[in-house]
Amino acid sequence: MLSIYRDVYEELLTLNRGGEVKHFNNFLLVLLSFILLFFLGCQSQYITAGKIYIDQENYDAAIEQFKKAVEAEPQNHETYIWLGKAYAYRKLYEEACKQTEKGISLDPKKLDALKKDISFNYWAVFFNAGMKHVDNKEFDLALKRIERSLDFEPKSAQSLNYLAYCFIKLKRDDDAEKTYKKTIELVPDNVDTYVNLASFYRISEKKEEEEAILKKARKIVENPDWLKVENEDILKQRKKETSMVYIELGNVLLRHEKPEEAEKVLIKAIELSPEDKDVNFNYGIALYELNKYMDAVTPFKKVVLLDSLDKEGYYYLGAAYLKAEKYNDAIEACTKLLEIDPEYCEAYINRAYAQRELGNTDAAYEDAEIGIECQKRRENK
Repeated sequence: MLSIYRDVYEELLTLNRGGEVKHFNNFLLVLLSFILLFFLGCQSQYITAGKIYIDQENYDAAIEQFKKAVEAEPQNHETYIWLGKAYAYRKLYEEACKQTEKGISLDPKKLDALKKDISFNYWAVFFNAGMKHVDNKEFDLALKRIERSLDFEPKSAQSLNYLAYCFIKLKRDDDAEKTYKKTIELVPDNVDTYVNLASFYRISEKKEEEEAILKKARKIVENPDWLKVENEDILKQRKKETSMVYIELGNVLLRHEKPEEAEKVLIKAIELSPEDKDVNFNYGIALYELNKYMDAVTPFKKVVLLDSLDKEGYYYLGAAYLKAEKYNDAIEACTKLLEIDPEYCEAYINRAYAQRELGNTDAAYEDAEIGIECQKRRENK
């Protein structure tokens, strides 16, 4: 995973067309097209018409015009570049990448010109295409697109982190580690990179390296200037990143059998972001692992208060109550979870245990039987 939190990363494409959008009525568009056809010839007419359609935000029509331009002059790299732009505006990022690559292959020097083109966000096109491949678990294709995105933004921490992620999925661990380290060199204050590298070390069972890299991240977020920013969105993001570092470091310290030190770190996280669902969830997990079950109840209750459909929140709330021998509360949490997701098999098992402890043997037997059947269905899928 790229993040210790459960939120899904999504990159939105913002394309700057570099100027005010101009709208033309259909009659003027047709008239202009005939004039261009007469004076400039087919290929130029198609490109110019396509540009007009882009200004009108009629991207399907623009695509058709640029396709005709490609047919009219298939060796002209500009036709492919413009067709790629039209596909990008249509949010068909993979096709946009293919056409842009065709244009570059016809004139390799064009790449340098595209890098300097501030009117269009080529990085976003290739990055978003890569993300689509990541979602589809097509990591070799994702790698190709993300590598190209770095031609346009060599210091993009987002691209570099996902590049390392693809290396991991392709079992190229040495390349992944090198990429994470390179990212830290290029963007030393990008906290996500430290957390992702720590996760890599955890999977690789490099305990000392994992703890050391997170302590470096802690130094960044505890710098007095880290939270001295005027932009509210940046401040909010940095607070969440700080909490993320504390949570991950706390969990590492727990695994390294340093519970007292871990708890001190985790308290800082919840103090910093008391209304953040993910911070509360991870804090609850830490307390649960410390066997502080009733203490864990509070953050888990906060999770389901912030998101009434959070299945994991209800599951761990029920589990914490169960461990704390609060059986009626455990049954209530499990029941709520099963209302949200009747196929959450573990909730039946936990509720069966609570029912048994309360002496409700018939209800316990029924839940246990349903839970076992549920698990069988899951295994047979």
